[in-house]
Amino acid sequence: MKKIFIVMSLLVALPSFAAGYGSAGCGLGSLVIEEDNTWWKQVIAATLNGTGVQTFGISTGTSNCDSPTPMKTAQVESYVEANRMALAKDIARGQGETIANLASVYGCKSSKTFGKALKSNYRSIFSSTSTTHSEVATRIGGVAQTVCHKAI
Repeated sequence: MKKIFIVMSLLVALPSFAAGYGSAGCGLGSLVIEEDNTWWKQVIAATLNGTGVQTFGISTGTSNCDSPTPMKTAQVESYVEANRMALAKDIARGQGETIANLASVYGCKSSKTFGKALKSNYRSIFSSTSTTHSEVATRIGGVAQTVCHKAI
């Protein structure tokens, strides 16, 4: 029963993370199977993605994996919420572990350059004490888009 529940949960959740490539997402499957959400094509695409090419694509930004996804935005928002105080301190200094982590999420080549850009935008990122974590994440994403030269 537990396995059925997990499988059903995944089947319901997967379509919500679909970018332009259907439920299977980016990877080899998105290159081989044209954009089509028929279930059997998505199964083939997911199987091809399971060869390890999807992981490589996500890490390197290839195989259609460089597009922004709702999942990335949600991850950054959660990260900002959980690490807000440390992140604010690191951005004020222009360096630190939280900046390095975000730089890798956004695919920045240099966390040092990203940190400097965040530092110079500190007042706009944390414009007030009532700024929500979602607003902070969006503003950080805007800086990342400019500095890291990637669509976020």
